[in-house]
Amino acid sequence: MKTRSVLISGFLAASILSASAFASVDLKKNMQEMKLAFKQAAEAQSIEEMKKPIVRLDSLVADLKTGVYPIEKEANYMEGFKKITASLDSIEQKLDNGEFDEAKQELRSIDALREEYHEKRNPSIWSKIFG
Repeated sequence: MKTRSVLISGFLAASILSASAFASVDLKKNMQEMKLAFKQAAEAQSIEEMKKPIVRLDSLVADLKTGVYPIEKEANYMEGFKKITASLDSIEQKLDNGEFDEAKQELRSIDALREEYHEKRNPSIWSKIFG
């Protein structure tokens, strides 16, 4: 009886430790924060005003890259995160070069990526039926 209690306690402890080692990021929370940062960047009136939300977006995407996702969706998520990172790098470079209007234009590409990958994540019933 005592041996079984020790084994069960050990198993529970191992389960808790392994769960925390593979803890996933909160995808929904990060996406909500990304929406806010994107909105702030889109509404920015100057380079300095735009830099802070762009850095925040970059940080959020980096955090999302560390997440654990369902195997069937992981490649799609990582592809999207990679594309967003490339766009954010381009925006940061444009802001560093004083190209505010070009940075704003590049920000639109991130919005297009959002639409594309949200559709891939949650395809409509019609695209499931007709491909």
